[in-house]
Amino acid sequence: MQGFEREVVVEGLAANHAAALLRLFGLAAAPEVASDHPALAWRRAGLMAVTGRADGPGLVAPVALIAAADGALAALRAVAPGAELPENGTLLLGERARMLGLTRRGAISANGSCRLLETANGRVALNLPRDEDWELVPALLGEAVLLGKAGNWTDLARIAATLPVDALLEQGRLLGLAIALDHAVPAPPQPFSIARLGAPRFSEGAPLVVDLSALWAGPLAGSLLAAAGARVVKVESTRRPDGARGGNTAFYDLLNAGKASVALDFTNAEDVRMLRRLVGAADIIIESARPRGLAGLGIDAAAQALRGATWLSITAHGRVGEAANWIGFGDDAAVAGGLTAAMRQGWGESVFAGDAIADPLTGITAAFAGWASWRAGGGRLISLALSEVAAHACGLYAARGAELRHWQALAAADKLPFYDLRIPQGAARALGADNLAVL
Repeated sequence: MQGFEREVVVEGLAANHAAALLRLFGLAAAPEVASDHPALAWRRAGLMAVTGRADGPGLVAPVALIAAADGALAALRAVAPGAELPENGTLLLGERARMLGLTRRGAISANGSCRLLETANGRVALNLPRDEDWELVPALLGEAVLLGKAGNWTDLARIAATLPVDALLEQGRLLGLAIALDHAVPAPPQPFSIARLGAPRFSEGAPLVVDLSALWAGPLAGSLLAAAGARVVKVESTRRPDGARGGNTAFYDLLNAGKASVALDFTNAEDVRMLRRLVGAADIIIESARPRGLAGLGIDAAAQALRGATWLSITAHGRVGEAANWIGFGDDAAVAGGLTAAMRQGWGESVFAGDAIADPLTGITAAFAGWASWRAGGGRLISLALSEVAAHACGLYAARGAELRHWQALAAADKLPFYDLRIPQGAARALGADNLAVL
């Protein structure tokens, strides 16, 4: 294919992705898509600042992740006309890094918690964002030398290099650590799975969304649904609230302002009864726990879909099989989805691309799926795995050789300003501020 023809293909990727998403719900709309060339969009979202080696130039991603982001947002706009949504999806991929001033660090994630580690016969991504994760490292490596030494990546990497990759993966998953194999994976045919369980149930007015999720992907989905016109209630545990509350305040507000806040003690029988009642009244439920978590509270996703609700299940690696119990976050899930393998194939080295990019990709996709399902009568259990969303996005298009160098040159020569960052619409509600009003 000649260069001009390839450019035409690239320019149409986001529109094609949006149309494919709409077809999953029986919709044949031709959405209007705002999407720049993948290289230009990557730069204008600020993503070159968090892609590549610390001592090298910012790199464009060799895969068109922006087509997945822009296409999903365009599809959401098509089913929620008039909604005040961001100008494009790619903006959302880079906004946390820009707000926090993150920079590229090569084999270290932009936020510093995840690293690519060489093993005796392969490479893994290990994400240790919490203090309790570091307490498990001696058990992971079979070495007591790291006890009490949170942040000691030097010794960790030295010992990991002597261990077989399969054993390290198995032990890490058994311990509940976020660990993933750095390898190329085939792209799934679609970014999420849909199980139609209930008969269509159409409701008047704005849908009620119960957001049980935490951190980034789920809360982003909830915020986009609020922008589309939904009433969103954020539900947290009083004993273990959303960990993002302790992070950057402006970014937390960006994802959670405009949502009512309910806090419940999930060990208290009366609070659990109120949780079940609230979930039972919802049109859309968002959750990001491992499937067994809510089942232990007597809340069944399939039963909610059967009554006509839309259940959005966001996991690291899926709801079924042994992978349902694997822990994962945005950076390691992107590695599991083949993103660092794509960087290695395109640029010759495994380095992180973007900032926990599987999270915002999944959040945008989940928002579309939730609203489209509600508009189509609900009754669906929709499973979105961070790693599968990333793998599907990586499979949309790949630039290699001269074409990738052309992309890099385009980005380097681009002088247009970055996309405007969104401004939080007020502050997120205090924990449990709306218990009385909602419950």
